[in-house]
Amino acid sequence: MKKEKARTKPVVYQGNSLIEGAFNITLDEIRFLYLALTKIDSSKPQPDGYYTLYPKEFENHFGINPKNTHRQLRDAASSLGKKPVFTYEWSEKKRRIDKVERFWFTSIRYDASEGNSDVTIRFSADVAEYLYELKREFTRLNFEVISKLDTPFSFRLYSWLMSYKELDRCKRNNGLIVTDAIDIDWMKERAGIVSKTYEEFKFFRRDLLEPAIKQINAKTDISISWEPVKRGRTINAIIFSYVVENGEKSSAFAKPLRPRLPRRPQVVAGSDAEGKWARKCIGLMKQYKQDLLAYDEKEKISVADLKKWAAWCSIIGDKDSKKQIEKEVGERSRKG
Repeated sequence: MKKEKARTKPVVYQGNSLIEGAFNITLDEIRFLYLALTKIDSSKPQPDGYYTLYPKEFENHFGINPKNTHRQLRDAASSLGKKPVFTYEWSEKKRRIDKVERFWFTSIRYDASEGNSDVTIRFSADVAEYLYELKREFTRLNFEVISKLDTPFSFRLYSWLMSYKELDRCKRNNGLIVTDAIDIDWMKERAGIVSKTYEEFKFFRRDLLEPAIKQINAKTDISISWEPVKRGRTINAIIFSYVVENGEKSSAFAKPLRPRLPRRPQVVAGSDAEGKWARKCIGLMKQYKQDLLAYDEKEKISVADLKKWAAWCSIIGDKDSKKQIEKEVGERSRKG
């Protein structure tokens, strides 16, 4: 077995079909997998495909207790080796999308005496096509950044988001990257989340989505915001926006949040107090509109908020603004 060359800045390359693959994985397993992937120079052939991981590497990168590192390394390799990864591929011959079951490794070697030793794995040929000699449709991940995460879902979410980084159709001004609408059921299936606990969005959001975003924003090189996409009354997808940060984290490019509007006071219609309330709402909405345009010139205030804005204009007697806003509402409603 050939000794792998050490690289000063460890990186992980994966074909996008593998990034988007469906697999259930624990934290130790995904740490083991990504550490193993740093051993591969994906631009070159890998004649033997053997890669050795050492307990000290696991300790240094992930802050693992040295007492149990060798056991964690071995157990992670063994359990991951038994788990399939499913990819979804177009079959030209059959004119359909096939679900393809693969396994990560063809062999796993470690000290039979269970001593404090290394683990050597060999990636299977079925997986290797998404790891070796990659020319297109792949994603590069900075291992030093992603290794700071400590939940499997945060690893997966970060990887999915980074796969959009080089797509021209997703690039906006100020370095902003906006993803496609990512289906929530797709995320759960690809991350191997089968618990019925997360069937309701509020629990998925509370236990998986928001903790992962909080971690990624705090520990990695990107800052994320997100917005739900509804089908009827149900949230079924999410659009993520992010920027890659250089140096210290900044919130300068975070998507502006819709302001919380003051409640209408319990006053007589047409009173001075009602007028003051309407003007305050208009002021907040104007600033929100300006902030949205500064963030992305394609962003728009929702039709529902425009209708409220028109009603406020009616209260204060601003007929011109009311007419202009109602015209925009009509045009956007016709477009669907």
